[in-house]
Amino acid sequence: MATGSSQGLFTVLLTEEGEGQWLSLIAFVMVMILGAALIQVADVIPSGTENHPTLPDGSSILSMDFAEDGSSLAVIDDSGTNRLFRIQGSSVVEISLLSEPTVVSSFGSDWLVGGESGLLVRIVGEDITSIPILQAEDKVLDLHAEDGSSGWILIERGQNVELRTFDSRIQNPLSFAADTGDSSITLTGFDVDNSGNSAIVRGISSVFSNPASPSDIGEVLFVASASLGFAPEATLVQHSIGAAYHSVHISDDPNLMGFAVSTDQLTLIGDDLSVSSEISIGGGSASTVDSEGRLWVFGEESNVIILDADGSVQSLSVESPEDFSSQSAVSNGDTIHVIHNGDRLLVIDSTSLTNPILRPSLLFDGIFLAIAAGACLVLARNFQVMGFDAW
Repeated sequence: MATGSSQGLFTVLLTEEGEGQWLSLIAFVMVMILGAALIQVADVIPSGTENHPTLPDGSSILSMDFAEDGSSLAVIDDSGTNRLFRIQGSSVVEISLLSEPTVVSSFGSDWLVGGESGLLVRIVGEDITSIPILQAEDKVLDLHAEDGSSGWILIERGQNVELRTFDSRIQNPLSFAADTGDSSITLTGFDVDNSGNSAIVRGISSVFSNPASPSDIGEVLFVASASLGFAPEATLVQHSIGAAYHSVHISDDPNLMGFAVSTDQLTLIGDDLSVSSEISIGGGSASTVDSEGRLWVFGEESNVIILDADGSVQSLSVESPEDFSSQSAVSNGDTIHVIHNGDRLLVIDSTSLTNPILRPSLLFDGIFLAIAAGACLVLARNFQVMGFDAW
């Protein structure tokens, strides 16, 4: 019975005398409209949860990093004073230090914290241990913990900003500063590879300062290498006009050293130290690399651009609050935490990008194409039988 009914329906649709020939055209148009809507939905990444830690009102998260157990340390700006908090789930506990903290970096389940007045401490559980290798005038601007005793550090010392490595277990624990070879350049941050021996370093340049456009303070990139405890050797790879880079990231791709991101462009650094900003991706206000090596760049409103390891690019939207404005992003395993609107966190499961269970809209494209192909076959058959009278 079912087979006969099905044949009867298609006979009506595909024969010249069929009174229901317009049904195929109506169905085709409806499928087009529905497909367009589903594809639009497929361009949205579910955000997961909106996390608003119980931090002081009006505060802003300046630096944040996660340990293996999912807990985090965050440096916040509370009315001009920096404070350190441990965040684990809904629990928020302040950690008192002798000086104001500026930056945190995790290693395993523990952290190194740098700050004003030569502050550099190791935090293991509830224990705080000072690492007395800096001068009282030093301010830590950026920090990478290779373990609990060594890593890379960017310090402001007097009028100078210096990139160094350190290892508190050796006789001379703090290395000499890297020589940038240009007094017009000021270093601003870095990212270190898994070996701990190479880094991408960003900076700004007074040579390209433009009073008419304060954000254009030079695109400066170095690639540095060093054994921990010894002075980094820095190689200049870019020094040009443009908006300053706010983030640099090491890539997992063996043919790519990494990425540099500013508000208006993304720059790729090749394994041969060549730089390329020719890809039409643009920049964003926050970026991070997920556990699969994909670069996420968060732009205006809820827009996000994702550069995959194979070079493919996706331009999507992320579910977010109406007032969403990204400031920075931190990756923790399969989870991306986007810091926005001061002290709020938008939590994204990066596996939802390719997982049809977490993101069912990925199935819509295939379903739409299958239905559209079927509708096209019906129309093609009508044209074959009836020509333009099929309309």
